[in-house]
Amino acid sequence: MRRGFGPAGDAAAGIPQLLARNPGGVGSLLRRKRAKVAALAVLFGLVSAAIELPLPAEDFYRAVRAEIRSRPAPQDIAMIAIDDKTLNAFNRDKPSRVHDSQLIDRLFASGVERIAFDRAHADPENPKADALFARTLERHKGKVWLGFSPKHEVGFQIVDEIVPLKEFRENANLAAMNAIGSPFRLSLTLFTKVGLAGVSHPSLSAALAGYDGPERKYRPDYAFDPRTIPTFSYIDVLNGGVPATVLAGKAVVVGSSYYESSDYHLMPLRDGRVAGAYFHIMGAHTLKRGVPADFMWYPAMLVAGIAIFALMLGRTKSTRSLLGVGVGLLFIPLLFDEFGINVDIMPAVLALLWAGIGFKRLAHKYYSSEVDAMTTSAISSDKANSESDVYALKIASLSEISDDWSARELGEFVNTLIAYVKGPGDTGDVAFERDILVWLAPRMIVDDLERHADGLALMLKTAISHDWRSASTGPALGIDTNHALPLSQRIRKAMQAAEEAGSRGARFIINDAAHLEARNQRMELLRVLEKGLRERSITVAYQPKVDLRSGRIVGAETLIRWQPDGGDYVNPQELVLAAEAGDRINELTLVVMEAALADGKQAIALDPAFKLAVNMSAKSLSDTHLLFDIMTMLGRHAFPPQNLTLELTETAKLEDERIAPQIKALKQRGICLSIDDFGTGQSNLEYIEKLPSSELKIDKKFVQHMATSDESLAVVRATIEIAHSLGKIVVAEGVEQQSVAATLLAMGCDHAQGYLFSPAIAMPDLLAMMCGGRSVVNA
Repeated sequence: MRRGFGPAGDAAAGIPQLLARNPGGVGSLLRRKRAKVAALAVLFGLVSAAIELPLPAEDFYRAVRAEIRSRPAPQDIAMIAIDDKTLNAFNRDKPSRVHDSQLIDRLFASGVERIAFDRAHADPENPKADALFARTLERHKGKVWLGFSPKHEVGFQIVDEIVPLKEFRENANLAAMNAIGSPFRLSLTLFTKVGLAGVSHPSLSAALAGYDGPERKYRPDYAFDPRTIPTFSYIDVLNGGVPATVLAGKAVVVGSSYYESSDYHLMPLRDGRVAGAYFHIMGAHTLKRGVPADFMWYPAMLVAGIAIFALMLGRTKSTRSLLGVGVGLLFIPLLFDEFGINVDIMPAVLALLWAGIGFKRLAHKYYSSEVDAMTTSAISSDKANSESDVYALKIASLSEISDDWSARELGEFVNTLIAYVKGPGDTGDVAFERDILVWLAPRMIVDDLERHADGLALMLKTAISHDWRSASTGPALGIDTNHALPLSQRIRKAMQAAEEAGSRGARFIINDAAHLEARNQRMELLRVLEKGLRERSITVAYQPKVDLRSGRIVGAETLIRWQPDGGDYVNPQELVLAAEAGDRINELTLVVMEAALADGKQAIALDPAFKLAVNMSAKSLSDTHLLFDIMTMLGRHAFPPQNLTLELTETAKLEDERIAPQIKALKQRGICLSIDDFGTGQSNLEYIEKLPSSELKIDKKFVQHMATSDESLAVVRATIEIAHSLGKIVVAEGVEQQSVAATLLAMGCDHAQGYLFSPAIAMPDLLAMMCGGRSVVNA
């Protein structure tokens, strides 16, 4: 390649510098899009953190880490459980104040250091029992904590405070029982201190731990296995069934753990439902190790943001660095947990995931899968660029010639060629797609452009053919100078011109005015169609189908009669062709059907046997979603499927394995099928054999020539006989003369349509004709 460049050796020598300035051709559009992805990813992470969107995932991952760090709980705090065994002993009643008094005395006699009740003792029981309990508290003043709950909100509900009776508060300490549950109850947040009537009191966990520090919120360490917490049944302790040596030196919490209790919380990956008092014990063990530091999501988001913006500013399309940062963020909290440091990582993970997907999509859309170069999408725009001409360079037979090349060799060649095309001039970013390079260069006058294109094509051909040793293989240039068009269209036009130049063996082709005018007409029609589909402004009319024997209207064919913006009527055939070329035929069909079904119900109300026909390309049936769309529309309009006829045109063969099942499904649901324009294109005897239709329409070119052509007359007669032998109704199109209608009737033709009876008319006019109850002939 370097040998082929010959005099351009200086340009070749400068290739590394060019690639260093713009490796892979990262264009300004792509840079903006990468910046947008990065900004949106960080913003998404920040918003999700602010509204705690990933909190359930965060809680679950904390549970996973806790399970990994699982350890036995220290044995210095015990649970005195009001369990089912205790309730059974009291005939399913909770222990009374008398029992609580006896329990307190029994525990302190066993050497217990402090007792905390996960109960408020807020309601009077009876004077004697309450007095006994008060005296017991007085005897052990300063060693017993009774639970309380301050006034707080749960959603939109305000819960009043729950506090022990006044006579109990005089001799007992207070400890807050409340906690904050996360969504789905996957985690709890406890307090070290809680205010009540202007006085700060410790929480149950702080009381059990002997904590006397500042007021903080914290999460208990779920690594302490609640199954290892010493637990004794209330009734066993009360009856002396627990040795004093087992309880001596411990702090205890008295709490409920019977089955019907509502004081249960979830502990993921561990025991499922765990009694609330156990969380206070785990919280006490957590506080003994030190109050956890909660850095929230800030450090992780900072790291994620740095990684995302570093990738945005970098020169690689790989997202492996984001994956590495994400994996690191997943492991770092596991280490921090051991030191009582909480770091929320899920908002950062979401930001990294957003950025990774966004950058991947940009790479997929804007980079070639074959080489490390941009695709044309990266330099495309919906805006016009009057300052530049668009060039497309087709490298003929590149795929064949490069069969023996590795991906790296192909990439080196393309990037070298990109550098040569850019040269030292003002050429913009160069894109590569399949075997075509595309770029923008400053606008030139016609004469200069032709000389430049001819010289550039000749030099590239000389360079490439020298290295490939093939004079017959070379580049072909296509240049678009339609500066008023959007850049995306111009790129396509330039590529088409390059393809044409390559197929014709020309060195270059510049789009001329005639070619542009023809394309503009097609594009304008497609634009009008897009607008009509978007605004649902496409209108329809109905040409009656008449029973030849009775002269009565038995149905109608839906036809497009559309004047966009009040202008000229659009040619329906050209509109359909544009819709098929623009891959919008299904949308056009459904828009027409929507209008027809809304109108058709009025005709069915007059005649329940009325058949509404809608044209449909058999090609449309390859869309597996079409059946669903049709049935949904029928249901929405309450339109009987048996009153709908789909007139299938001949744009696709029935061998298409995707079409035959669709036709069968439509038939099974009661929708009638008709073979339209029989005798032309694909609509032949093969269609009659393979298509389960109930109707066959003879193309109007045969009907209109019946009076002057024996061949057409024979075709019509044979078609009627064949259709009737197969049990199908025959409809003749384009009937304009009474004599032709009489001949068709004599041949046994069932129905007809055409100007003899009526042109395409609006539904109100059709309804008026149907209400007349007369034979229909267009006077």
